[in-house]
Amino acid sequence: MRESVIGVRNQVRALIYDGAVRSLVTPKGILVTVALLALYCAFALWFGWTHRHWLMLAVGLVAGFACVGAANMQRWSRFVVYAMSAGFAAAWLYSIYAAARVGYFHPLAWTTIILPLIPGIALLLVALFCSLTAHRHLGGAGPVAAPPPGV
Repeated sequence: MRESVIGVRNQVRALIYDGAVRSLVTPKGILVTVALLALYCAFALWFGWTHRHWLMLAVGLVAGFACVGAANMQRWSRFVVYAMSAGFAAAWLYSIYAAARVGYFHPLAWTTIILPLIPGIALLLVALFCSLTAHRHLGGAGPVAAPPPGV
């Protein structure tokens, strides 16, 4: 048992650190993206399970799939991150459209309309950050983009 735990720990160290110079191999942006995907995965799975909302449960599984792929620096995971960001943006924009369609914003002042939109805009910026980070480090034709040694 102890040998398997040590083996897993060494594999994790090999994934995150370069043994020669002990510098971070996985870029910090990817680590932040993986952490955000893991949080979203956990939330979506919890919400989908407790509220019996099966679409959210499926989204949580896709987020977990993207999280594992990005953590392993797999190029295909960038497309899953793009799709999740686009899906989130589309769902958010549709909710604003649906609210405007039923007249939710009509009697309100513009400052009252903007305030509820700020959390959604912030989440859109987080999704944009994750997509740009995935494109920067996992996109392109060359080797997977990791920082040069000593940086």
